[in-house]
Amino acid sequence: MGSAGITDIVTALEEFAVPVFVCPESEHEEPATDLMTEFGVLCDIRGMEFTDAVEHLRRLNPDGIVTFSDYQLDLTSRLAAELGLPFHSPAVVRALTRKSVQRQLLNDHGASAVATELVTGRLSLLDAFARIGGPAVLKPDTGTGSRSTYRILDAHDAERAAADVFPDDGCAPSEPFVLEAEIAASPAEGPWGDYVSVDSAVFHDRIEHVAVLGKFPLAKPFRETGSFFPADVPPDTAAAVTSLVSRAVRALGVRHGICHTEVKLSPDGPQAIEVNGRLGGRVNELVQKAGGPSLVRIAVQLALGGPDTPRLVDAWDPGRVTFLYAKPPPAGAKRLCAVRGVERLRDRAEISLVTAEYEEGATLDWRLGRLANVYVCYGGVDTHAQLARLVPEIDRTVSLSFEY
Repeated sequence: MGSAGITDIVTALEEFAVPVFVCPESEHEEPATDLMTEFGVLCDIRGMEFTDAVEHLRRLNPDGIVTFSDYQLDLTSRLAAELGLPFHSPAVVRALTRKSVQRQLLNDHGASAVATELVTGRLSLLDAFARIGGPAVLKPDTGTGSRSTYRILDAHDAERAAADVFPDDGCAPSEPFVLEAEIAASPAEGPWGDYVSVDSAVFHDRIEHVAVLGKFPLAKPFRETGSFFPADVPPDTAAAVTSLVSRAVRALGVRHGICHTEVKLSPDGPQAIEVNGRLGGRVNELVQKAGGPSLVRIAVQLALGGPDTPRLVDAWDPGRVTFLYAKPPPAGAKRLCAVRGVERLRDRAEISLVTAEYEEGATLDWRLGRLANVYVCYGGVDTHAQLARLVPEIDRTVSLSFEY
């Protein structure tokens, strides 16, 4: 389901709307069709031709359409066009899912100033690096979740990355990557990462920024280690960030729906890292546990709304600091040998949930991004100072060993 699970959707729509779960073919996740049938209406279109899928869904007479998965943006756009429902146009979906296209639009509209090139093979990458120089970031043109993202400092790094991502260069097709100049970072405020994210509701000319989330420092090379809400930034920084996000969203032509935008806090002011055309992962949970609204419900309101859709986000103050803290393996780790202390985290009042993602002996690959996390903690505290003290305590509590 992407950034929202079935229970999130059902809870958000209680006494408001009946969900119709469209279940397409997917190589990324196994659909929970039993839950879809129990809590809504299942529209299983796996194995169908597109025209048959449209007619199957049309018979259910949906009033709106939305997705919480990057991988389903294209299909959702095509279904929406056939059914006459508002959603991102094909051109907007391309801008949201193709990093090379998106960066050019962001640069053209002043939402970033980042040299970028699409690379399709070893020589293409080396030539692009010769022009852009280091430090640079190499990532899949359509990647998500920090997958296969490399930091390139010099020609040696470029050669190693090229051998990794284009192993059969010239012999077999490979997915395209983008090489971008790394955005310089301002010194982080406190023990936090040098970037934030913003989830925004877009309805024609209206853009309402629902939540600004802080980030924990990245694990090398560029792997996320979690988020917290609200971000610990001064009001003027938050205002500059949300203004930048509005410019970025408009640059991509987004007119409808929820966007999740990552923003680097650079010495020259905030710059857009990327814009996603769906709700951020776990953002709905973090915001609600801090006393905020359901972003899933807001997304559905946008999908169902007419021209007089009321203001979506009322003023409110977060009641606490909620967080998601993830522990990825070291970049060179090949196997998880031992995990000790995870059960002790469950005894802490600040931590509401801990999930161990891998068992001892499991094979690891840092290139999977967030899917390689060894464990993930969820919880809440009263202040950012308490969170800053808690994270090192989590690291000391859990002992991990790896084979390299």
